[in-house]
Amino acid sequence: MSIRSHRSSTRAAIALILLASGSALAADQAAKNLDASSPQEASVLTVRGSERFIIENLDAPSSPAMRINTDLADKQGTIPAPTPGYELTSRIVVQSSDLELIRMRVQQAQVLNTRNVAVNAHENVPGFAIVDAGSVRAALELAQSLKATGDFTSVEMDMTRPRALRAPTDPSFSNQWHLRNTDVTIADINADGAWDLGYTGSGVTVGILEGALQTDHPDLAPNYNATASQSGGFTSSHATSCAGIAAARGNNGQGGSGLAYFAGLSKQLYGSDSQTAGAFEYRNDLNDIKSNSWGPSDNGTITYLSSIERAAIENTAENGRGGLGTILCWAAGNGGTGDHVEYDPYASHRYTLAIGSVGDLDTRAWYNETGSSMLVVTHSSGNNRGTWTTTSGSSYTSSFGGTSSASPLGAGAVALMLEANPTLTYRDVQHVLINSARKCDTENGLWTTNGAGHDINLNYGFGAIDAEQAVLLAADWVNVGPEIMVDSDVQSVNATIPDNNTTGLTRSVNIANDIRVESVELILNVDTTYVGDLRIVLTSPDGTESLMAFDRSDSQDNYVNYIFTTHRSWDEMSSGDWSVNISDRGAGDVPFWDDYQIRIYGTEVSAGCSPADLAEPFGTLDIFDVFAFLDLFNAGDQAADLVDDDVFDIFDIFAYLDVFNAGCP
Repeated sequence: MSIRSHRSSTRAAIALILLASGSALAADQAAKNLDASSPQEASVLTVRGSERFIIENLDAPSSPAMRINTDLADKQGTIPAPTPGYELTSRIVVQSSDLELIRMRVQQAQVLNTRNVAVNAHENVPGFAIVDAGSVRAALELAQSLKATGDFTSVEMDMTRPRALRAPTDPSFSNQWHLRNTDVTIADINADGAWDLGYTGSGVTVGILEGALQTDHPDLAPNYNATASQSGGFTSSHATSCAGIAAARGNNGQGGSGLAYFAGLSKQLYGSDSQTAGAFEYRNDLNDIKSNSWGPSDNGTITYLSSIERAAIENTAENGRGGLGTILCWAAGNGGTGDHVEYDPYASHRYTLAIGSVGDLDTRAWYNETGSSMLVVTHSSGNNRGTWTTTSGSSYTSSFGGTSSASPLGAGAVALMLEANPTLTYRDVQHVLINSARKCDTENGLWTTNGAGHDINLNYGFGAIDAEQAVLLAADWVNVGPEIMVDSDVQSVNATIPDNNTTGLTRSVNIANDIRVESVELILNVDTTYVGDLRIVLTSPDGTESLMAFDRSDSQDNYVNYIFTTHRSWDEMSSGDWSVNISDRGAGDVPFWDDYQIRIYGTEVSAGCSPADLAEPFGTLDIFDVFAFLDLFNAGDQAADLVDDDVFDIFDIFAYLDVFNAGCP
């Protein structure tokens, strides 16, 4: 994606636009404030916090803009320089299916000539309409008027925001060690194991969602699916490299190979909020997977999703592939120890797969972020070598990397899984990756075990993708049951958090319903002038801690219905006390904790097909059930005392094997 920088011009119209939740000026006052002769303030409602911009040309259909960062002042009052790279458009995104109501409200608006305003349903995202007012100025005025009616769930300016491509940082040399590492043999994705089983990604299509990949690259063209692709876009070397990692054509005498070397490739183009939402939703009858190697800047600051992007992500995951869900792989981020996956609302979303990086020594890539929503990691740059792949100009590079390379490699693994079992839902894909992941960097001190026996690590999620084990598990996987959600309801706190105090404030809520946990969301409201002071930890009834946020230099104000997500309690039981601790680790302000809510997503607790059926996939007796019994046996759990003599010995093992060998009824 190209980012246009702000250009100073004496003829440029300059306006300061306040996009503020909860403050709305009258439409006529807004119109006066948008006089291009001098910088003034107007108000347009959005759900993404207060933002002010310098806009270059109000009367154009789109205009470069710079964000005014007065709300990001640090504790000494220093205001960061304006941030370039934004672009305001003449379009308004209205969350409503009632086009006639929108048209009526447009005609009733008194702020502009509304005869030429176009109102159309969004092409790909149900429940949203695009209102094109012709110019940025007209869109700002009309958005005020539409919001003031109170008829619509959301009314937002359609804008393009700066995005940081998760690109490589370390040069290296040319070879595909991430597929077959002959130096440190454990430190690759075990492509050979999956290939030896006959899986190549055939029949599966992987979309590369960002800039345009080079569709006529000789190592990509054989796999390119034009029907599944959006048209247009400017060729990006970054997108071309991502495409090669996932699905460069193998065995064709050209360059190297992607992991899923017979999978299809498609082109999906990001842009403004509505354009990106459209790319999420585009031809999900043909696109099985979409890999995203981009996100907000990796600078440790929180970001909110637009309403239309959130809706599109959810609809894509739930309804793509004929209701099984198009899989959204996401680069977990390159912010290192100063950033956290939970600050990125795309990668941390429970519908996406946050994929981080290990290097060619099987240890943490230096740029890899920590995160409770990190699902798995796979191999990229960050130890000694970069990854070797395609690049634009029909050429190749040996220095690609970052989590930009990890996401399409993970997407390639998912393509092999879907070839092995096309009936997997997006949730089944998560289950298979978690249950087949390999414990990497075994000496790392952050490894712990959750209440369901899964190895978890803030650096690595559930471990490194093993393509062979993933396809083996996928092939025989029995789909999990329908998703169930249990909810704490909004829990009022209404208390101050002690300033500069590591003990902080803890609140707990009891969840009575028992489901088998998958993802957990913490929705938080805290009034503070410096969110970077706050450390936030969610603890499950089994004692599994999820670090949601740590103290850092994020000077934004407030958490406003901010959604934190964790996977660390996967397969635990939901019933019991869930606690949230927030501590202020910096002096100078006193935060006020308004409320919180916990949403737990998972499946109905299943008794299995027999007493020996102790582990997923339930309904099938396999080695995972044996491992689950041995874990209980070694822990001295009464459930493993099958002879009922309060002694754990070989006779209990014989008793279990008798039940196991009897099979499922």
